[in-house]
Amino acid sequence: MKTNIKPYLAIFRQKLLSGLQYRAGFWGTTTTHVVWVYIRVVTVDIFYRYGSGQAGVTLAQAATMIWLQEMALNLMPGFGVDSAVWDKISKGDVGYDLARPLDVYSHWYVSALSDKLARFLLSIGPVMAFALLTPGEIGLRLSSSPLHLLAGIVTLTTGLLLSCAVICLCYAAQMDVNVGDAPARVLMIVSQILAGSLLPLQLWPDGMQAFLRLQPFAAMMDLPLRFFAGSASLSGLPRVLLSQAVWGALIWRLGRMWIGRNLRRLILQGG
Repeated sequence: MKTNIKPYLAIFRQKLLSGLQYRAGFWGTTTTHVVWVYIRVVTVDIFYRYGSGQAGVTLAQAATMIWLQEMALNLMPGFGVDSAVWDKISKGDVGYDLARPLDVYSHWYVSALSDKLARFLLSIGPVMAFALLTPGEIGLRLSSSPLHLLAGIVTLTTGLLLSCAVICLCYAAQMDVNVGDAPARVLMIVSQILAGSLLPLQLWPDGMQAFLRLQPFAAMMDLPLRFFAGSASLSGLPRVLLSQAVWGALIWRLGRMWIGRNLRRLILQGG
């Protein structure tokens, strides 16, 4: 059966424009990002200056990764989740979405995609300005290679698609009465940590690096940002894209099947 994508494009456009209109939220989020990133880069700087261990990246690369992470946080699960969908599931109002002649999973996926992109576009400009104006090694120093920048843009975009699949997987877990809200939120927190949102994965213990590269959440943010920072070789680009494609397809399929199973067991009451 041929799928009409026009309704989903309309939903994407409407929610994207709506998300770009919240100026108070924009300034509040921007201030939070800037203050928090300064705390993080200064802390890392202290460890580099006075620590006795050896890191796999330079201080400038680590600081760049932290700035980039702060800009990309809005693309991750758990940061600015679409509260409308979450509340519908929590309150049992999913029936409103079932009444629409749309595929529920695709509807929620497009909503998550537009919401993530709107928040990212709002924050990237001001945070980038502060990052570039910060002097010394704790400022933002992007890779001078145009190919590295292009690889970062491509993989961050495909990482966003993987992130939205994880969000829909969390929706599926929340819908399941045998799983519920708490495990769904734990999944979001775990995905944030393993995506490198708190600390660049290259600064984790050496013995964990193989696992960290292979697990799905690294492909959402940490691996793409390494190209921007110049701490990853372009030879690793096919491996990152393959990881995103494989994990994205698996999580997308699991989320779609899980939501479909929940909907078949759903009982709507009321008059």
